[in-house]
Amino acid sequence: MSYEITNADIVRVGPGTAAGEWFRRYWLAVSTAKELRDIPLGLKILGENLVLFRDLKGRVGLVGMHCPHRGSSLEYGDIEERGIRCPYHGWLFDVAGNCLEQPAEPKGSTYHQKIKHISYPVRELGGLIFAYLRPDGDDPPPLPRYRPLVEQGGQRQIEETRAYDYNWFNFIENGADPVHFSILHRSDPNDGTWRSWFFDFRDVPAFDAVETEYGMKVVSHKPGPTADTEYVDEKSFALPSILQIGDTEFTHFKRDRSALLDGSRNEHIMFLTPNDDEHFTLFTVNYYTGPDPDFIKKLAPTRSTAPQGEKKEYDKRPLAPFRGSVRREDMATQGTQGTIGERAEHLASSDRGVIMLRKIIVNAIQTAHAGGRPRGVLTHAEADKSVRFDSFTGVRPVAVRQKESART
Repeated sequence: MSYEITNADIVRVGPGTAAGEWFRRYWLAVSTAKELRDIPLGLKILGENLVLFRDLKGRVGLVGMHCPHRGSSLEYGDIEERGIRCPYHGWLFDVAGNCLEQPAEPKGSTYHQKIKHISYPVRELGGLIFAYLRPDGDDPPPLPRYRPLVEQGGQRQIEETRAYDYNWFNFIENGADPVHFSILHRSDPNDGTWRSWFFDFRDVPAFDAVETEYGMKVVSHKPGPTADTEYVDEKSFALPSILQIGDTEFTHFKRDRSALLDGSRNEHIMFLTPNDDEHFTLFTVNYYTGPDPDFIKKLAPTRSTAPQGEKKEYDKRPLAPFRGSVRREDMATQGTQGTIGERAEHLASSDRGVIMLRKIIVNAIQTAHAGGRPRGVLTHAEADKSVRFDSFTGVRPVAVRQKESART
């Protein structure tokens, strides 16, 4: 019997759910290489409790958190040359989930050969660790060679991992809603910066929602310095849960609009991994190819702006104050809106990016549910393909956007 996927299915990611099984068709970021040290790292991914570890030979494994013997947590296991050993009775597992030793069993026993623990394939790329959680043991697809993670010659930075306590999709659909940049993240429109001029809340820029090979993008635009050019700001969404923007070098350094004539040279890519229906983790990478040798060093301090003002003693709102900090502004709005399928909504014309995003994801889930290969999952013939997302900020001919929009 066929099952019709709806928007309400998008937000449920646990084992056996339509979106959960869809997510398991992709490689998901689960940690940074820097965070994986000499002790096991307990994780929750798509509602499943797991343990990530690196054995003493340098191999990385992702296995079920609870030992199949009597359920003790391998988060407290001992890391050895051949794998991870349960602290309770010493069963030893390698990165593939094979049980290698059972110290308390009779000498010569082969019972350990009958035990296969939950394990998932793991790959490292550009300082991030990715895992493929499809449970049926099929041959995993190639891990995409995301340009910001594989390109050489530029400056790469992996930001501090962030954890959020609301549904994953509230954050993702925020990326298809460029209008909120002008309203929620507003700043003084007279401060002389490009951002305040471009995203002026009294003169919100027009935008196009454009479907792409990897998902979609929103292209905000205003008239350029000449009649045939325009200022544009692109933000991309890639399946299953990746966002990329290109304006960090202008926004965070408070540049004026003349700086946009050179065009953006920093790819700011965010890999979002749902932990469960109410929590997600965000892994963020910057890859800069411009001329400033100290760009990353200068960028880092600008990424954690504190909110403006002190909290009033009578203000009981958990996230107040939040104005002036993009991260807290996002949390105060995204984290309080509830999930789609449960909240009441009245969508307007300015929500066309969000509407397109939902359709793209619903179609991808439906494809996976029907046994097909959803968009964004590479074939083995595409293993060497460099995966690039659009996130240009700057000045370019009006005809470029018009041509892209006409194809959608």
